[in-house]
Amino acid sequence: MKKEWLLLVATVIVTIMLAIGLIRLFVPQLLGIPVDLQMVQLEKTLPPFYDGVFRHPDPDETGFLLKDPVTSVRNRPFLVSRQGLAGPHDILGFRNRQVPNVADIVIIGDSQTYGTNVILSANWPSQMRHTLKKKYAREPVVYAMATGGWGAIQYLDMADKAMAFKPRILVVAFYSGNDPLESFLLAYNTQQWQWLIPDHSITASDAPTFAFPAPESEWWPVEFSDGTKTIFTPYLRHGANDGNLAANAGYAIMEKVARLISEKAAQNGVHTVFTIIPTKELVYAEKVRQNNLDVPDKYLALIRDEEKNIHQLASTLAQLPNTSYVDVTSALQEAAMDARPLYPQNINGHPITAGYRVIGETVSTTINPHLPPKPAPGLVALSQENGTYEPILITEKGWWHFISMEILHANNWKLNKETRVPAFGDRDIADLEYLGVIDRIAPAEFGPHN
Repeated sequence: MKKEWLLLVATVIVTIMLAIGLIRLFVPQLLGIPVDLQMVQLEKTLPPFYDGVFRHPDPDETGFLLKDPVTSVRNRPFLVSRQGLAGPHDILGFRNRQVPNVADIVIIGDSQTYGTNVILSANWPSQMRHTLKKKYAREPVVYAMATGGWGAIQYLDMADKAMAFKPRILVVAFYSGNDPLESFLLAYNTQQWQWLIPDHSITASDAPTFAFPAPESEWWPVEFSDGTKTIFTPYLRHGANDGNLAANAGYAIMEKVARLISEKAAQNGVHTVFTIIPTKELVYAEKVRQNNLDVPDKYLALIRDEEKNIHQLASTLAQLPNTSYVDVTSALQEAAMDARPLYPQNINGHPITAGYRVIGETVSTTINPHLPPKPAPGLVALSQENGTYEPILITEKGWWHFISMEILHANNWKLNKETRVPAFGDRDIADLEYLGVIDRIAPAEFGPHN
């Protein structure tokens, strides 16, 4: 009888555990796990390298976002541009035309950095690169690692991987509109990231609930005196800023992530630039005030709380060693005073081309002092592994090396102990094409042109 009873208890326990497992796998929302945070599992076996790189998306995945066991979601690789407003995606799933061997600047962010609403050349990383191009002999190599739906935790994960590109500068763009809640949900719902939890007295169930996209009943359509129109969704955006337990924990995670990213970058000799992209509602706050609009209480509450949160986070970011903080909020608010729209006329909270241009140009001004010039055409010294330097010739088309010092001197380059030429390393010429060996005397082609 006792054996039968023990067998019955064991059977019930196994059945319950199996049922919970199946529910967690197929309908996780019944256990309090949001559907958008349902995670695919990591494989314990290592797939063949090329099979992993060129793997096909899961058959049940649609759209350009795929599930990921570490980052929750990721962009679909090899996506061809869709009417210009999504893609193109490179082999890693990021919105770039190619993956470089090295990058002068790596940028990490979410859909605000991806460039929702605009073509690739109009998102702010592209417009930043275009602005920087005016300063340098060659356009800096910029690589963007941004995905819609990401938050601070994904930025931390990507910052580690970004070091593979040997960047001079790492730019991390937070978004106050949803990064706090997305960071909170990923940390509190995913075992892998629970070490980032700042407050163990709360759980994922403390996250506020709201409809997304915002229902029409929560819209606030506005029209300014200069004819600019848009629609605000203050109820939706306030959820990430109103001081609830989840939002506060989310901002704490963002601060911790920023410190970890700064430390990691410093260890690799990389300067970090942080910025915080504000909500559309905050961008137009001063314009709303000057137009004397009849303002909903929820909008006023959002502006009050978001300003406080951005100020507190920005103060932390500005004090981190080996980092710079760039204020894009003030630049956007100033630009919003003009009649030129920065955002769509609908509820979409992502900028349009003019808005992204403000962000890109503003970030570029902070990057300028920290980005060393690239090798200009002429003779430069290329560092070698043994600590010596080899003279090489940089041209508009690429770089050459001389077969001997005799050939170098015969092409009218006069080197002696007093001669000073700019010194660079391999990563500085990695984006230049190697053109070959100079083994002949042709001063008109290979000599000084001053």
